Amino acid sequence: MNAAMVKRLIVKDWYLQRVVIIGSLVAGALSLAVIGLGGKPGFILGLILLVTVLIGVGAQLAVATMVFERKEQTLSFVMSLPISYKEYTASKILGNLIIFLVVWLTLLCGSLGAIAISPDKPFGLVPFVAIMATEILVSTCLIYTVALTTEHQGWTIGAIITGNLALNGIGYYVAHIASIARGMEGHSVQWSPAASTLLAAEFVLIVLMLGFTFLFQSRKKDFI
Repeated sequence: MNAAMVKRLIVKDWYLQRVVIIGSLVAGALSLAVIGLGGKPGFILGLILLVTVLIGVGAQLAVATMVFERKEQTLSFVMSLPISYKEYTASKILGNLIIFLVVWLTLLCGSLGAIAISPDKPFGLVPFVAIMATEILVSTCLIYTVALTTEHQGWTIGAIITGNLALNGIGYYVAHIASIARGMEGHSVQWSPAASTLLAAEFVLIVLMLGFTFLFQSRKKDFI
């Protein structure tokens, strides 16, 4: 693999999306401030803002670095470089995931920190927060898979909508699982078998989607 070229393409995407990265971190920090200072109404509002930031940055990266390369006809230039389809796919998946994970991990740690410093010490929310944060990562990987394999704006928008609807539905479902719901009211972390199974299933789904992306891309005959 031409690691040097993959690195250059990743750095290129990082540079072009630097405003999005900084902006999302700033918006995420403001959301965490609302969560930490606003009481119960502030917690709900800050959480909504935080989820919006994470979903927004994932969608923006997919559209800007994958779909628009086809739409703006820069893909033909990229593929004229000494790079294979595997290396191109690797640069897009790694580049976008690294950008997203920087934001995702920062805001996840911030959310857990907000729980830790809260006067109520609602540590029982930790399993739910972990599951839903991972679900946002699953949704983002779905968007990347669709954007990279189809290079079509309509399909990508459909994936964004599907991910958002799934996030709401899964959030409702998880919050009503008896073993998880009981723990959410407590002041200590209570990992249940259901929570562990859901987390494991989410990570397996992420691996399957990314594996499918590489497999599908390897069968493409023409990137132009």
